[in-house]
Amino acid sequence: MQQQEEVAFALIIGTVLFLFLCICLLLFFILFKNSKKRHVEEKKRLELAYKHELANVTIEIQENILEQISKELHDNIGQLLTVAKIHLNTVVKHPEKRTNDKLQETNNVVDMAIAELKILSKMPSTDKIKQFSLLNALTMEIDRINKLESVKTILMIKGEIVPFSSDTKIIIFRIIQEFICNTIKYASASELNIVLNYDNDNFVLDIADNGKGFDMNAKLNSGNGISNIKNRAALIGATCNYKSGIEGTSLTLTINNYKNIL
Repeated sequence: MQQQEEVAFALIIGTVLFLFLCICLLLFFILFKNSKKRHVEEKKRLELAYKHELANVTIEIQENILEQISKELHDNIGQLLTVAKIHLNTVVKHPEKRTNDKLQETNNVVDMAIAELKILSKMPSTDKIKQFSLLNALTMEIDRINKLESVKTILMIKGEIVPFSSDTKIIIFRIIQEFICNTIKYASASELNIVLNYDNDNFVLDIADNGKGFDMNAKLNSGNGISNIKNRAALIGATCNYKSGIEGTSLTLTINNYKNIL
């Protein structure tokens, strides 16, 4: 009788342990499924945020290019055509006053306007940035900046160039473009240096100007482009170090193991 009770007790204990194990496995499965679901949802959210930010960057590049084209048309080509018109009006009103010279001057001014248009047509649009390499897009942008003769901009390449994907390339280009725009508008700088460093493990972008610096805390609190630059750097897995002082402003953007995430 006692032996039967012991067997029955053992069966009950075994059953309870089995049921407990089943419940634990069920709870583990439910938790794992929920965790996986949250992971998938978070991944989708990050992908949507990335696409949304990339769209914003593309729009900003287009708006920046349109603004630059408008300024170039007004400041350069518009003035040249106005001068050409003045010369032609002089010829019409006073044909006896060195007409050939005036016509030649007009011809020269028109040639200059055509040359300006050719330079303007080579500005790096979003499609060109996607089509060309980062180096080509930056070279076109820097050539345009140097033509303005406001900030002498120098581009240096270190290491063997490794091409980025279109999305990564656009974000890097926009970060550089935004830094250049801020330098031209606010820094009163005479020099701007850009270095693209492709080493074996990391990609490092260094940009520095020699203009007047600013209070980093004040700028961050005012919600200017620094936060945008850092947020965009995070989208491509990059760290961003922004510094500003009496000797100028600098930006260092680093992508670790960049060859694995091109």
